[in-house]
Amino acid sequence: MYICFYKSGKKEYYEVDKSIKKIDKPKKKGLLDKRILVISSKDAYYLKETFPKTTYENLKNIIQNHVEDVYPGEQMDFSFNIAKAYENTTKVNIFAFPYAILEDVKKDFEYTHVIVEPLCFKTKENDILIYKEDDIYNILAVSEEGLYSYLQLKDFSKDYFEFFLKGLSDFEIKNIISYSDISLDVEFIKKESKAYPVFLDYIKYIDLKHYKKFSAFSVNEDLVFRVIIYFLIGYGAALYVNHKYYQENIEKISYLDKKLKPFIKSSLNTEEKSTHHYKESFIKAYKNTVVNIDPIFILDNIAFHLHKGDYLTQIDIKPLHPTVPQANFTIVTKKPFEFLESLSKDSCIRDFNLESPLSENMQKVYNLNMKVEYSCEK
Repeated sequence: MYICFYKSGKKEYYEVDKSIKKIDKPKKKGLLDKRILVISSKDAYYLKETFPKTTYENLKNIIQNHVEDVYPGEQMDFSFNIAKAYENTTKVNIFAFPYAILEDVKKDFEYTHVIVEPLCFKTKENDILIYKEDDIYNILAVSEEGLYSYLQLKDFSKDYFEFFLKGLSDFEIKNIISYSDISLDVEFIKKESKAYPVFLDYIKYIDLKHYKKFSAFSVNEDLVFRVIIYFLIGYGAALYVNHKYYQENIEKISYLDKKLKPFIKSSLNTEEKSTHHYKESFIKAYKNTVVNIDPIFILDNIAFHLHKGDYLTQIDIKPLHPTVPQANFTIVTKKPFEFLESLSKDSCIRDFNLESPLSENMQKVYNLNMKVEYSCEK
């Protein structure tokens, strides 16, 4: 993975694999590369809040509204994680930061994920981590679920540190680990300071799926053609296997027809007619189970409804039943109602539905998870 660490207007680049290397600038974006923008804790504002227990997407919308209320009139984005889920409530860590940071970084680094520095930590046990970044002390309570609680201090204070520990009522501490020279009245593990940011040792253990950003996506023609080619190869292979299977069964029926014909009593054949009716019925039934799906037609149909700035981020094409192909896909758009209105006027679309609630992020962009049934076969 490639990491851009943004701190106080400056950008540092790292390649994290089996080792950690500082680099001048990442190479051109590859097909499966993770390119992560990590925003320093110095450039973010920390909030710890408790909200009613709900789905992750609903929680994300609640936090968005909360950030807008806390910072009215400012363009802010945010990262968050769930610190603890209770029976009826959820405790979350929120880090808000100016949206301008994303615009600045995007000029030089095409990121796929955005996360704030304290959320990059994950440990096997319930640990307290202490490290100093420039003139700021960062104190984190971290578990295998990620960040539990966070404290930032200009000057390290034993009193504030003990107050922080007392606030961890339902967090059973296993270890205290420090990357800084500090004096404590409790036993702790001292680790050597790093020549690179401490979070780089931990970020590879984080599940990044919730930090994915569509705003950094651009149309990658190579990727689009690869997806289409792989789909067509798989589709053709499936047709070949099915054809071979049914052809073998048809040949077996023809063979049995010849073998059984001499043993059929003439009294059952009162008039001359073909004894191949069951073979023909089999072939007819087989043809009725096959949907003729042209993926190019469906992709072209979807593209017809897109506007400038819209993106297709994923698609799955399959038969719903013998006469209706179905496409499940996600569209990122600033004009969701125009897209939906356009679908409603398409004579080739039998029906369509939103698979999740329509929600807007802070950049006025919507994700539409669609299920579309087609009545046209091309």
